[in-house]
Amino acid sequence: MKHANPNNTPIDIYFLLTPDVHLLDLAGPCQAFHEAISYGMALNLHFISDQNSLNSHQGLTLGGIQPLPSVLPHNAIVVVCASKYHEEIYRNQASERCIEWLRHTPKADTRILGICTGAFLLGLAGWLDNRQSTTHHKLTKALSRYFPAAKVLPERIFVQDGQVYTTAGVTAGIDLALQLIEEISGSRFAMEVARELVVYRRRMANDPQISKQLSYRSHISPLVHSIQDYLQARLHEKLALADIADAFRVSSRHMQREFKNATGLTIREFLVELRLEEAKCYIENGDTIEVAALKSGFPQASSLRAAWKKKYKTLPKGSAAKVDAAAESTGRYLFNRSTG
Repeated sequence: MKHANPNNTPIDIYFLLTPDVHLLDLAGPCQAFHEAISYGMALNLHFISDQNSLNSHQGLTLGGIQPLPSVLPHNAIVVVCASKYHEEIYRNQASERCIEWLRHTPKADTRILGICTGAFLLGLAGWLDNRQSTTHHKLTKALSRYFPAAKVLPERIFVQDGQVYTTAGVTAGIDLALQLIEEISGSRFAMEVARELVVYRRRMANDPQISKQLSYRSHISPLVHSIQDYLQARLHEKLALADIADAFRVSSRHMQREFKNATGLTIREFLVELRLEEAKCYIENGDTIEVAALKSGFPQASSLRAAWKKKYKTLPKGSAAKVDAAAESTGRYLFNRSTG
């Protein structure tokens, strides 16, 4: 089923390109917005720069680029795509003219997105002064050093401060594009676009750039990787070991043995890790313990408190002190029936 932009007024999105642009930092958010258009969202996409062609860092030459517009329409979105970082980043003439354009052209109702190192271009244009921001996890210290008036937040997927948005590296541009799609057309519409992009779990602003779950993905077992994908996509469902084994046509005993050998965790333990990390993000974002438990797949707040105390040796902020009763059932709440 197709959906339309609520007020059906087209929104103009301008992708600002500079020399040595990273293709994925352009293509990721561009594809997300393009899929939204295919679902009926009223958007117009433009690709602009100081020159009509330029080379990407990956070696592909981009042509047919439109000139920098002298005026932006109301409610426009400017996406500043990332270029390859080096000490003299954006110190070429083409980039300097883009910086000057950024200083003077956006309006009060213009949303400005800096993808990865695009934050450095925003900083040079003065848009990061006294604003919270982020960038690729390897470059947050450099961003702070270059722009001491900026309030750089490490380990964030994206950060919004007023009309300015900045993101972490590479695929984080997709997460921010989905956030903008949600702001304009609602969460259900954004979820449909995410599914079309095969993004099983949308990362939110306060999610860490490098998930702790990656440490359990260093193995080479195709079966276990597939099981992990399966669990991640069904994090909020009640799961039974027998049903998971049936889905992959293996015995439950074989599945559990292979999973433990590959990750060092049981499937139950892995699910706790996934759900705790998710709940932690919700709580840090202001949700109550009860809401965070529901969103992250715990059956009740007491189960979240018990798992949290076992892992972190403390209780989540705002949690009640009574967890002993829940602790007894910590090993049982993950699945909908006993699985041995």
